[in-house]
Amino acid sequence: MNILKRSVFLFYCIFIAAISANILRAEDNQSVANKPNVLLIGVETLRADHVSCLGYPRATTPTLDKLAKQGALFSKAIGTSSWTMPTNMSIFTSLYPGVHKTTDYQKKLPPGRVTLAEIMKTQGYTTAAFVSNPTLGSQYGFSRGFDLYDDFSVNLDLGLNIFENNDRGSQHVLNAMTSEAVNRAAISWLQKNYNEPFFMFVFYFDPHYDYVPPPPFDTIFDPNYDGRINGHGIVNKPQPQPRDLEHIIALYDGEILYTDGYISKLLEKFAEYGIMDNTLVVVFGDHGDEFYEHGSTAHGQSLHNELTHIPLIFRWPRAIAGNKKIDCLVSQVDIMPTILDYLDIQYGGYMQGKSLKGLIEGNQEKLHDIVYGEVSIHKNKFFAAARSEDYKFILDLQTGEKQLFDINNDPNEQIDIYMEKSLEGPVLIENQLTLWLINNSKLAERLSGKEEDDSVELDEEQIRQLKALGYVQ
Repeated sequence: MNILKRSVFLFYCIFIAAISANILRAEDNQSVANKPNVLLIGVETLRADHVSCLGYPRATTPTLDKLAKQGALFSKAIGTSSWTMPTNMSIFTSLYPGVHKTTDYQKKLPPGRVTLAEIMKTQGYTTAAFVSNPTLGSQYGFSRGFDLYDDFSVNLDLGLNIFENNDRGSQHVLNAMTSEAVNRAAISWLQKNYNEPFFMFVFYFDPHYDYVPPPPFDTIFDPNYDGRINGHGIVNKPQPQPRDLEHIIALYDGEILYTDGYISKLLEKFAEYGIMDNTLVVVFGDHGDEFYEHGSTAHGQSLHNELTHIPLIFRWPRAIAGNKKIDCLVSQVDIMPTILDYLDIQYGGYMQGKSLKGLIEGNQEKLHDIVYGEVSIHKNKFFAAARSEDYKFILDLQTGEKQLFDINNDPNEQIDIYMEKSLEGPVLIENQLTLWLINNSKLAERLSGKEEDDSVELDEEQIRQLKALGYVQ
């Protein structure tokens, strides 16, 4: 009888322990389930003044407009550079290009820099990325922290033939849009993983030159054009006639609208799975494109406004009130600390950006006196810039040439007033840029320590793709 009682008592204890364990597991799962997802969307070559919710008269971005109405829109978001690799790495590290060092196709992210994906991974998030630009390849360090970094589906989907030589011997991007392939890969992953908290990065390439949107996007903004321009081969060419330039810009706008439609399709899947309102959505442009405002086309050659002024939107109904437009200076380095702040994730590493949460919630009126940028894509060009609310100062570090623009009276940066400067503001911004460059150099050295080799060896296909994009001569 005593043996029976002891057996019953032992069974009871095991039963209670099992129930308690299940309750704890359920609580843990509930805690995990309550974590918001994060969807970070990047759009290639999207300049702010071609986004309709930022005042552009053409309806190029209906999806982004809707997100802006449901969340917070920043009207003065400034890129840290003027091409894809350094701007995106600034977003993923909250470091300016001279500190994260991923500024050339032959360099990868050095040790000593921690990425947003690595932090999210430590917090129990499943991490996945779907990208469509070879300058965001995993070999550069962008894959760090991701369970899946899909930088291959687009090439596979399009038969490894996005880039080819034309009949004149120069290379260009074919009329092969990539947004559909990106969505197919992202949605396929989402179908299997939407039940667990995740961090997803999706990068859309299609507004990038060549400007060859498919019908009806090729005529939607310029249906009456009867000239010879077809969107191919517009880079590094003499400025066309005004009517032809109008058509080039209309084709660019068509690609923006085309891409915006695929962002909508992705978000529809989030809504279908019931996770849209439990997802912090962040949308950014990585840089702009120039249409001869300063004598050239494409990007990466300067730090003027058409290349560095980008859209930035945050949407999360649980914490961000809708229809909030914020008109003070912010930078791409502020994206990572803002995401961490909203998720209440404590990170002790160094970030050069600041959380935008106070601005979004109306507790701050200003975040930065000055934001900065730099570009060194071509070995014979190295520019740094400082932007305040009133002035833009650009320094050519190769020649020492200095330019100053009055942003309020000359927002398109056409009149250089450096030789006329006499006010305290212009002197201050020049001094601040010099100090910023010095501090960046010290910070990069402090973060690096004894670095391993951070060089990248590219295969022939990777070099061919980079040449097609103009990043390799």
